[in-house]
Amino acid sequence: MTLCKINPADFPFESVLNLASLINYWESNLKSNTLFSGYPADEIRRMIDEAPELREPVYNLEVLDKHKRLMGLLMSAVFPPAMIESELSAAIVPFSFKGVFATPGYLKVMPFDHIREDVSVNLAEDNILAGKIMMACVFILNKFYGTNLSMDKPMLASVPDDKTGLKQIFKVNLNTQFVDVVCHGEPDPIDKKVIRELLDDLYNTELWLKHIKPEKYQFQGFGIIKLVDVTVEEMLSSIKYDLLKKDAVTCADSFQLIQEKIRAIFRLPEMKMGLSYIDPNNNVISNYGASDWSSFMMPKSEETLTCECFEGSVYEGAYKRMRPVVIEDLREYESKGPIERSLLKKGIKSIVVAPLVHDKEVIGMLELGASYPGKLNPMNAAQVANVLPMFTAAVKRVLGEMQTEVRALIQEECTAIHPTVEWRFMEEGYELMSRRRKGIKAELGDIIFPEVYPIYGLSDIRNSSLERARAIQQDLKNNLKQVKKVISTILEYKNMPILDEINYRVDLEIKKISKGLDSGDESGVLDFLRSEVVPTFNYFKESEELLRPVIEDYEKLIDPKLGVIYDKRKDFEESLTKINETISIYLDQVEHRAQDMFPHYFEKYKTDGVEYNIYLGESLVQGKKFSEIYLRNFRLWQLLTQCEIAVSIEKLKPELSKELDITQLILVHGEPLSIKFRKDEKHFDVDGAYNIRYEIVKKRIDKAYIKGDNERLTQPGKIAIVYTQQKEADEYLRYIKYLKAIDYLTGDVEHLELEELQGANGLKAIRVEVNLKSQVKDFGNELLKDVIAAINV
Repeated sequence: MTLCKINPADFPFESVLNLASLINYWESNLKSNTLFSGYPADEIRRMIDEAPELREPVYNLEVLDKHKRLMGLLMSAVFPPAMIESELSAAIVPFSFKGVFATPGYLKVMPFDHIREDVSVNLAEDNILAGKIMMACVFILNKFYGTNLSMDKPMLASVPDDKTGLKQIFKVNLNTQFVDVVCHGEPDPIDKKVIRELLDDLYNTELWLKHIKPEKYQFQGFGIIKLVDVTVEEMLSSIKYDLLKKDAVTCADSFQLIQEKIRAIFRLPEMKMGLSYIDPNNNVISNYGASDWSSFMMPKSEETLTCECFEGSVYEGAYKRMRPVVIEDLREYESKGPIERSLLKKGIKSIVVAPLVHDKEVIGMLELGASYPGKLNPMNAAQVANVLPMFTAAVKRVLGEMQTEVRALIQEECTAIHPTVEWRFMEEGYELMSRRRKGIKAELGDIIFPEVYPIYGLSDIRNSSLERARAIQQDLKNNLKQVKKVISTILEYKNMPILDEINYRVDLEIKKISKGLDSGDESGVLDFLRSEVVPTFNYFKESEELLRPVIEDYEKLIDPKLGVIYDKRKDFEESLTKINETISIYLDQVEHRAQDMFPHYFEKYKTDGVEYNIYLGESLVQGKKFSEIYLRNFRLWQLLTQCEIAVSIEKLKPELSKELDITQLILVHGEPLSIKFRKDEKHFDVDGAYNIRYEIVKKRIDKAYIKGDNERLTQPGKIAIVYTQQKEADEYLRYIKYLKAIDYLTGDVEHLELEELQGANGLKAIRVEVNLKSQVKDFGNELLKDVIAAINV
């Protein structure tokens, strides 16, 4: 352990070393003989008696120099000798982070007499001083104001390793057992309401020091700081967050960021990372044009390879085994082929090749390579298992985007055709080709499917427009308030009337949008920020060096693409997207299985929710008879599906940045209709004037109100079933009775009449509550047959 002298700090409270509590601890335990020090108890008492000045606040550190032997003995109760070499701990003057004693390990990480300039902490704006002031004030509140507050959020310190330059992350544990605070006089009264305000704005040091006067308090004693290395855990958590981003494995910046974090996990600064996407169905290995994320085996001149390229290589071994392969020294690898020789030419002598497996299929390869043999081995390569699921999810997402992009390229040349009705397009296509070969000028004829039954469903985000507007309003207000803070700081240096005028306009904008967001308000604020605030800030950032950090801190809050704070809106949009994606993916999955029940046409649309159409009938398929039992089958299937969507979204809510509710609607149309392919819009629509009413109802029904009431038909946690004929209601009541019996639905069934809609009247509805705690089942084709039989359809 090492002794250090203390220098003054910016900490506003007086803080002084005091060993009295530690000496009392020793004396108390010497009486009960519960401490073992290697010294006789009488000898220890004599040493303590000969150092009475250590019982008082120590202002002159030369006093400690006279009693080094006693200090080492006293501190042995705090730093067990057996743990000195392994622990990273220090004794510090309260809230100063100036060491009095420290273990060797601590000194390798932290200086003894100051805070390293390259250390960052997870405090607001990385402000260590603000964190210390807040913790000191909380300490005072607990002692003098009867609170019992504690810091739940662990403090983390990021420290570059002196040898490798890689980040090390330490959890900072601060023990205040031997810390006390003394008040000079009586503490000033603080109202409970004020305490709540302080806790709502933890890092506002001006507010804290306004109510807790530093000159009235003195901290005495010493704190015990302990650093616990959590680099691996934090880096894994950070990588997981990074890989959730849409462009995680295609963006060059994210590659460097993630590579550095993986290097920190392995403690190998020279380690390289590679990645490839594999689509074995199309015989392609690709990097999606992302050169930084390229595979070690990918030539720079190419963006794709065929799967045959890695036959017989270490990559094929990983692919077939579906588990990582580790080669400690490629130079000694017996089965070297073109791939391995290429890796050696690139300076890679030690490698890990880890397959990314999704649904028992390899969709990519993660590669880690080192330029020195033996740097990667089975022991440290075990860390790869911790990151594989994260990379798998990211690559799966990219593969989906790649497939979507490929389909988009195809759609530029021809219409995307649903497999169920492809045969009809082929027939018409052959007819068109035959006519043109005969020299007849012709176009694709009408494609109409008569006598089909429509099934329509909608899962909509509740009050999405209102929630989006509220999020925009909150972001704009926050943005303007941050601007106001910066201007106030600038005014402290430069007393310019134009700044007061801008400040006045900021207040006007805040006042205006606080009343609500009207059309044009958002663009007005954005224009004000871009045309007035940004140029002003740019000027002071370039001309006044002292103001540059304040303005740069503001700029860090701004979304670089939008030029405005985008926090609440981002939370809303991410949550809406996650809900839509969850519903959409689920519908794709269950609808794909439903094709086995009876082939049908399916289409869905995503806006602020997901709506879908299903058309069912004999004219859509070849060589298959249609029976009404299939219609009832699909109606029950749809009701089951809507229940499962509701339960799935309820389970998803804890993962959402912004909690949103969904409402669900089913529209029943009892009579068959005709659908026609619209060439200009490239999708099917109902055909005939009589059938137009169905489309009108479909477009307006989600905004319907209950007749004689101001209540919307669609409500969270419930499914609304709109119908026109009583026989349809009777059919769905049977389904509801069954689903209540198996615990999918609950509560009373509501029978409702709807207010007249433009172009549609006489609509009625059944509304029933979903049991959001039910266990979602996998209703496959066979089980549905049993269900249908059970309810006697």
